[in-house]
Amino acid sequence: MRPAPAFVFLVHPLVPAQRVVLGLRQLSLSRARGRRPETFGRIGTVGLPAHALGEVLGLMMEPEAMLADPQAAVDLMERAARSVPGIRAVGLGSLCALVGGRGEELARRLSVPVTTGALATAWALHGHARAALKALGRPRGPVAVVGSAGPVGELVARLLVRDGVEVRVDNRRGSRAARVCAGPDEAVEGCPLVIGAGTSGGVLDPAALARGAWLIDVASPGTLKGEPERGVRVLPGEALPLPAGWHRGLWGRAFHRVAGYGPRHVYACLVEPLVLAASGRDRPYALGSRLREEDLVDFDRRARAMGFSASGFIG
Repeated sequence: MRPAPAFVFLVHPLVPAQRVVLGLRQLSLSRARGRRPETFGRIGTVGLPAHALGEVLGLMMEPEAMLADPQAAVDLMERAARSVPGIRAVGLGSLCALVGGRGEELARRLSVPVTTGALATAWALHGHARAALKALGRPRGPVAVVGSAGPVGELVARLLVRDGVEVRVDNRRGSRAARVCAGPDEAVEGCPLVIGAGTSGGVLDPAALARGAWLIDVASPGTLKGEPERGVRVLPGEALPLPAGWHRGLWGRAFHRVAGYGPRHVYACLVEPLVLAASGRDRPYALGSRLREEDLVDFDRRARAMGFSASGFIG
């Protein structure tokens, strides 16, 4: 018998394909129960049965509505989280991780840890950046971190500086021994590798990138203001190879595909609540605007023990 879900992961549709999958899933469940669709609902169960499984719950709320009325968004997230009994953690995806003080408001309402996925995102970005530098034959950079004012970009820049890499950042808050530039376009000039670590995209002129540069991006929408120039390679910064034993049903597989996970990858932000629930921690890995390096060390140890890796580069 498969274990009960240990965590929930809250998401919302970003593109029409996601809305279609979520809408069809809601419609099929509602018909089976003989009632009208809810404003949130179960998409599928994913995870590692030997460690922890989670319910992916979709919120039928558009991104524009979430930004316009964050209180309503948090109310909806609370109802969704409370709908699954016995969970040990709540993970937040996309804008769910930003509204309400980066999860802090929701955390005040619930008795289980709420985590935003930001630490796992930084972990994945750092691992992919190191592997990309090795592949490019440039072990010491330079590397530009765009979106360095946020907690993910600031931590990634700090970790790369500690690795001995020459780092440029686009905001003084991300400095920490990195070279501070006037903005994204100046930061990326001549850099073979660029890290897009912002929470929102459309901040970088594609023409500013060096010919043949690699952009590892987690921004949604993407960091670039338009299509990349010829020869520029844009790669997913949050995608992790699926470990052995990964479980996902029919609807989980469909959502993986339309959400950008692909058939053989999972986003790091979903892995964070899984590791949190499996470890039995009572403190989230990421909440609010601060990420702690000691939590990164703990997450790295536990995630690797479960078969997750950010050391290999995803093309």
